[in-house]
This record gives sequence, C-alpha cells and structure tokens, in this order.
Amino acid sequence: MNPDDYFDDLLAHEACCPWLYCDSRGFVTTGIGNLVADEAACAALPFFRRDGSSANADEKSAAWQAVHAAFDQRKSAAYYLPVSSLRLPQSFIRDLVGTRLASDFLPGIKRLCPNFDTFPAPARRALVDMAYNLGVHGLGMFPHLLAACNDGNWDMAAAQCHRSTCRDTRNAWTSQMFIDAEVTPGPTS
Repeated sequence: MNPDDYFDDLLAHEACCPWLYCDSRGFVTTGIGNLVADEAACAALPFFRRDGSSANADEKSAAWQAVHAAFDQRKSAAYYLPVSSLRLPQSFIRDLVGTRLASDFLPGIKRLCPNFDTFPAPARRALVDMAYNLGVHGLGMFPHLLAACNDGNWDMAAAQCHRSTCRDTRNAWTSQMFIDAEVTPGPTS
C-alpha cells in the first residue's frame, strides 16, 4: 500500500474542509485535519479567493487571525465557513495528506511496529487511521495495542484500539479492521 491508498479511509472519518476552521481544541486547521500552527504556516499554503485568484500573505494572515479569534469549542467546522472566504484546491489537500503520510505518519508507525509492511492490509489501514487521528505520539500511548500488533494478535489489537476521543462509528470501523486482519494474509514479496 502507498500513502494514496489510505486517503479514502481518512476522508471517511475526517472532514475535508478546504477552508480554515478551529478543531475542538482551538487549533486552526484546514484540509483533512491539517494543523495550521500560525500565520506563517497559513501564508505558505496556496489559498485562493472566491474569484479563483491567489490570496496574498496579508489576506492569509487576516484569515488565520479571524478564524483563531472566532473559536468556539461547541461549533463544528462549518461554523467557520463565513469567517473567511479563502479556500484550498482539493488537489492540494489530497497531495498534502499523501505527503504527511509518507514523511510523518508511516515512518512513525514503522518505528512503533517495525514489521508494519508485512501486516495484513486491514491492520495497516487501522494503524494509519489511529496515527492520523491521534498523532504518532498518541498512537505510542497504546502499548497493549502495539504489542498485539507486533505479535500479530489481531483479535487482541481489536480489543485494545478504542479511542475515547472518537465517535463510536470510527472506533467500530478500526476494531473491525483488526478483526478482518485475522483472516487476511499479509502482503507477499
């Protein structure tokens, strides 16, 4: 599997917002859960205006400030739609997910699970989803899950993958992926 193979899974569980919004913790975010840490990070992204022209650095900075100031923990990403009219191209969002998977998440998972590339595809999909949702550091906080994965004990992994911060449907999907891994052979060379 390559990074693009995980995109649809992430899209099913994470909102895809081409606008800036605040996540539930107040972090300015865009795309599929991509943190925009500050105005400089925002300025580096290829946001465009409603007329399709490229936004300039001042417009991006103002958009970041406005969204950050509008934070309301009770509000969803859609709440921030009228706060800024800047948007990202869908193709960039997809590329950004692929880049983050290839440079951050997959190497991080492989540090935690050295045999990750030999795991059945459903187990790899579940681990990628968990790492994307929690961060690699957060995934590392599941030692029993990681031990089960490294032992190829997929039923135990299914029992250890519950995240208190996720919707029940996402947790159920992740658990089912580990259960499916029990009957799915790993990749062949």
